[in-house]
Amino acid sequence: MTHRTEEMFGLSQRAIELVWSEMAAFPLSPVAAGRTVDRLPDVGLANAARRSALGRQVLDIINRIDARALPRDQWLTLEVARWTAARWAREEEWYWLLFDPSGKGFFAMFAPTAYAGGYLLGLVAGIFRSFVFAEPGDGDRYVGLVRDYVRLVRQLVDRTAGQAERGIYLPEPQRRQSLPLLRGLSEAAPATLLPNAVRIAGPAFEEISERVKSVIVEEVVPVFAAFIALLEDPTYVASCPTNVGLGQYPGGREAYADLIRINTTLDLDAAQVHALGRDRITAIRAEMTALLAEIGFAGSIDNYLEQLMSDPTWRASGDAEIKAVFQRYIDRIEPHLEDNFTFRPKAGYGVAPLPAALSEGMTYGYYAAPKPGQADGLYVYNGANLAKKPVNGVGALTYHELVPGHHFHFSTQSESERLHPLRQHSFFNAYNEGWAEYAATFAGEIGMYQEPEERFGRLVSDAFLTCRLVVDTGLNVLGWGLEQGRAYMRDHGFLPDGEIQSETLRYSCDIPGQALGYKLGDTFLLEARERMRAALGEHFHVRKFHDAVLEPGALPLPILELHLNAEIERLQRT
Repeated sequence: MTHRTEEMFGLSQRAIELVWSEMAAFPLSPVAAGRTVDRLPDVGLANAARRSALGRQVLDIINRIDARALPRDQWLTLEVARWTAARWAREEEWYWLLFDPSGKGFFAMFAPTAYAGGYLLGLVAGIFRSFVFAEPGDGDRYVGLVRDYVRLVRQLVDRTAGQAERGIYLPEPQRRQSLPLLRGLSEAAPATLLPNAVRIAGPAFEEISERVKSVIVEEVVPVFAAFIALLEDPTYVASCPTNVGLGQYPGGREAYADLIRINTTLDLDAAQVHALGRDRITAIRAEMTALLAEIGFAGSIDNYLEQLMSDPTWRASGDAEIKAVFQRYIDRIEPHLEDNFTFRPKAGYGVAPLPAALSEGMTYGYYAAPKPGQADGLYVYNGANLAKKPVNGVGALTYHELVPGHHFHFSTQSESERLHPLRQHSFFNAYNEGWAEYAATFAGEIGMYQEPEERFGRLVSDAFLTCRLVVDTGLNVLGWGLEQGRAYMRDHGFLPDGEIQSETLRYSCDIPGQALGYKLGDTFLLEARERMRAALGEHFHVRKFHDAVLEPGALPLPILELHLNAEIERLQRT
């Protein structure tokens, strides 16, 4: 190494370690799982200011580095640090408009929503469930953690009240949905926080339980009651706008432009994203029409959907039946994985039902990565919603969420022994969701949607996710009203009205911009694969592409493109 290379490497290491130390200290970090957690996430303004200052410090260091002096792998890690620090640098300025409760870059507008406070408290519940009572002081630590739960909920209340002081109120349609969410979380708190007798041996169980019960009665229930009272206060209610969308608040339009880049890692504006979505919807509907003609169905797309609704072959109810449908698609793809993937996870995978308190606010569910106390990656599904409609789309959902989608990505990334820890736990929405959607598309390319109904189910899934490009941009900055967004989803998203209601509020009141990463990400990957195929010719194998995408872990898409170009050059030389 030359002196300059050593200097650049040292600066890059400093920046990377600053980012990694902050990520590792976050209580919900995968690194924190399995160790004693004494404090829950801090979502207050002071902590946002601290993290913004850290982000600016890291960016100052990175701006002094000549990236050309770094080995490629070090440069990739530095880019992960750069993009993460840039996200943190916004947190203080955005705090009253947008905050990041889960620490993943899912900037949320309001705390009492399913994907902000609901998702955060769902993750926190996992800390309580996995808490290990092994040492004499663990009981005291656990009770302290329960008290810290009160502090966390209080911060969510305080931020909501602080927004109101600044003229930022929940839109009325979201306020009405937030109330049952808060009541459900309050009612679920005793089951979340009270330890199980199996986990605590001897007389200590009674003593700890009584102390926890006291905190629940005296502090947990009252703080949720205060949250509900705030949203029911007549003055608050009278101030709630009937319109939705980030763009109606001061600075909202500018912030949304930044959210597009954060969530897609691409240089696109809202009008471009909107147009891409409309064009893609037109293409999907053409594919649907062609499929119906192929199978000799004389009716319309809506007629075919009605037929599926009444066909018992494609209906399921109850956790056991729904789980069996997921297993059908897992069993179908497993014999094909070895031919198409050399880079595969060691951890197992499966499905589990979503907690009832979250079922009204989450259309589908979420993927939960393996962690101590949970050896397998799990897709936590909304069984109540799946029971209301045909299950011909569960195949696409399985391949997106588990194999070869989220589970393949998250588990191979966290299991990798060659990646820096920052890269093992890097999180970029467009890569994460883009890979999962690419996986669902690839499953179709290798014949996993065997029946016409399953192929149609995949197209329905594609249409629903593509609708988000149109509706998210429309509701937030292009002047759409809530009913206009819902009408577009009824026409093109093929969802029941209940799910349309929750989905449109997700985009316009909860985590705006997050839904843009899915279809822009998978389009990027499909196009990148074809570029590699054209460059390598007869030497191309899809395993080479999958390895090149998965092995470096999640990256911003422009950085992934540069990495893939370098991989193509390397493969051409071998």
